[in-house]
Amino acid sequence: MLVVGGIIGSGIFFTPSETAKELPTAGWVLVVWALGGVVAFAGALTYAELGALIPDAGGAYVYIREAFGALPAFLYGWMSLLLIASGAIAAVAVGFAGYVGHFVALDAGGQLGVAGTTIAGLAVVNYLGVKPGAVVQNVMTVAKIVALGILILGGVFLWGRLGSPPPVAHPPAPRATIVAGLGAAFVPVLFTIGGWQQMNMVAGEIREPGRNIPRALAIGIAIVVVCYLGANAAYLRALGRDGLAASTAVAADTATRMFGASGATFIALAAMVSIFGFVNVTILANSRIVYAMARDGLLIEEAARVHPRFGSPHIAIAVMAVWSIALLLLSGGSLGTLLSGVVFADWIFFGLGAASVFALRRSMPNAMRPYRALGYPVVPAFFVVAAVAGIVSSFYKSLRMSLLGSALLALGVVVFVVLRRRR
Repeated sequence: MLVVGGIIGSGIFFTPSETAKELPTAGWVLVVWALGGVVAFAGALTYAELGALIPDAGGAYVYIREAFGALPAFLYGWMSLLLIASGAIAAVAVGFAGYVGHFVALDAGGQLGVAGTTIAGLAVVNYLGVKPGAVVQNVMTVAKIVALGILILGGVFLWGRLGSPPPVAHPPAPRATIVAGLGAAFVPVLFTIGGWQQMNMVAGEIREPGRNIPRALAIGIAIVVVCYLGANAAYLRALGRDGLAASTAVAADTATRMFGASGATFIALAAMVSIFGFVNVTILANSRIVYAMARDGLLIEEAARVHPRFGSPHIAIAVMAVWSIALLLLSGGSLGTLLSGVVFADWIFFGLGAASVFALRRSMPNAMRPYRALGYPVVPAFFVVAAVAGIVSSFYKSLRMSLLGSALLALGVVVFVVLRRRR
């Protein structure tokens, strides 16, 4: 359940449209999602060894620090603030605005306004303390599971009754070649399959880790792959490749064909609640990274303040929200651009974290390893190569956002050097 709950977020309600835009047929759409499952499994097996070896809070930050030193670890925290978490908040807020557009006609400016208001409103909720944010989150997690389950089961039971998908007047054209299409489609898939590293938080506490960790990962990721393929199959059966590519609210549009207007309204609301919940939890969790970095002297010291009444890191929450809205505006609300920025930065450090397996086996050869990665060194190497492919795909899909990420990374090196000299 840790593996499943960590992976299935809100992306499955809007990223399938981005994958369909890049590929020519429904078959290729399903292939790229299956490939994402293979990458997730390889990453989970690799990170499970690291989690069992170093069962400390901090995950990839700790592995990178122990394997490669302070600078790469600092850059991980730096990029989490400036692009990974904040970019994810902006991207998912755009997804939420797409579902609002299912009920109210919105132009591009209206979508930006809804997305920005969503970020600002949830920042206020978290400003008021952790309890309101947690209550909001619990409700939204249930909505996510219910909506996805109804869509998949509806696809199973209504498969033969749906008939041919309706024609689309001007569908988005796929990439010129399959290789180019798969590369571009890989970006939103990588965004959606992240989260399997949640197992690392408890890897040091699992009984018989050599047996139970790979079993949990295999079963958990198999469930996720079935859910993701099932959801995409339902989307494609109801809308076709062209309809899926053109949709801005894929779950709602699929439900319209399956259940009619009333069913679509329910699914759209449930998807909106789920997406809303992801923005909430990302603000809640990642504002604490801003707070911790400020407390360690790595950001403006005001961000380390705690509100005297609400007990929240209120300045850190404001910093996270303001920068997320800035990224939203810089990208013009382009979902593909934002996803490329997040995947570019996130998968640099996913890959570097996985590469820690090789470095730590050399530097800590006699350390107790309750679990060793299955298929070492091939499986970890495959994951590192997949991470590199994700980074290259991000450049291909959105050069501007990837160059911005590169500039922020370079700026982080300068900031690290300045802070070290000051100390």
